Amino acid sequence: MKVTVYEVGPRDGLQYLEHIVDSNDKRQLINALYRAGLENIEEVSFAHPKRLPQMADAEKVFSGFGAGLVMNKRGYDRAVKTGVEKINIVFSPCETFNVNNMGKTRQEIVLMYKTFMDKVPKKNVRVYISMSFGSPYSGVVSPRLMKSCLRDAKMFGDTVVFADTVGAASEQEVALWAEMALEEGLTPALHLHHKGDESRALSLVRCGLFNGIKEFDSSINGLGGCPFAEGSGANLSTQVLVRHLNAWDFDCGIQESDLADASRIARALTNVLLS
Repeated sequence: MKVTVYEVGPRDGLQYLEHIVDSNDKRQLINALYRAGLENIEEVSFAHPKRLPQMADAEKVFSGFGAGLVMNKRGYDRAVKTGVEKINIVFSPCETFNVNNMGKTRQEIVLMYKTFMDKVPKKNVRVYISMSFGSPYSGVVSPRLMKSCLRDAKMFGDTVVFADTVGAASEQEVALWAEMALEEGLTPALHLHHKGDESRALSLVRCGLFNGIKEFDSSINGLGGCPFAEGSGANLSTQVLVRHLNAWDFDCGIQESDLADASRIARALTNVLLS
């Protein structure tokens, strides 16, 4: 079965670093990831530069091929002017996270997206549902609440990404959310964070595979985490995900050895060695 590895290192990975990475070095990483054979890369975020200084150079970094995260009309306008066609948007069932991350409630966020996202073909949009599997602020997510989130997501995109922002997901929830997304006619994807034990994240990947999920986010070298959610942990490593998908006989289009150059660059970026 063909499985998509969706690389988020250049955006979700680098945004967590305290030091600002040079634009040319970011482009080196992105190019190395494409050379490795990855076809789907979230390259940049068009968040407010004061809110997320690491992504202030999005216009300089964008290669012309990948996706960009958009969080408001200003960010959307910047993305369109830069030539971005693949747009990622985000909201959460957790209102505390929504306010911390975007300064609005979910209802306000959805109403905001309605004012400009109608111009983007749904096939080009991934809708991230952050804190999909529970939040330290609001607890577990009920099926009723998730169904409401899925119906909101369906207005904007064909793909919904269940983000385990704080590493709280269970296999039962992964299976149920995937079933609910498929019932809504959405393509489910999974974005997993962990707190040092990737075996747990991998068990959720396996569960997702057996429940109709064929698209998984990962970050080169496991870089990243959410700067707006305390204790979010690291992202699932692209190398580890690719290694296990191949071992399980799923076709993801690349081998772990293909990622060596990108891994070297990512390691240098975290140690401020390149520029």
